[in-house]
Amino acid sequence: MNREVVRKLVQVYIDRNKLSNPEFAKQAKINDRTVRRLLNSEESISDSALKKLAAACVQPKFAVVGFNSGKVYFRGEHHADCTRWINEQVRTGNTLHTSRKTYLDMNEPMLIQRLPEAS
Repeated sequence: MNREVVRKLVQVYIDRNKLSNPEFAKQAKINDRTVRRLLNSEESISDSALKKLAAACVQPKFAVVGFNSGKVYFRGEHHADCTRWINEQVRTGNTLHTSRKTYLDMNEPMLIQRLPEAS
């Protein structure tokens, strides 16, 4: 990953959400020192740490919501992420006659909704 792109992304996210470096590090589930190294120095940072930092800056834009209860089951950046999550919940029959049938193990119908920008 490109370090400068991630640095700018993290800096904009911290400024927009009015976070301190330790608060962002806690939210990203990464060491505070790594965030400081990214923003303030030229020390090397691993690709996995850069990916974690970039992923923490992505805001979910869609949610899988229960139709009856309104409970949020999953949040994703794209509509396809929500669809993929629903498809992962499907199981197939386990006998010879039902092997082609699919069952969705959910108690209520699901909706995929776009989240408001402020969430």
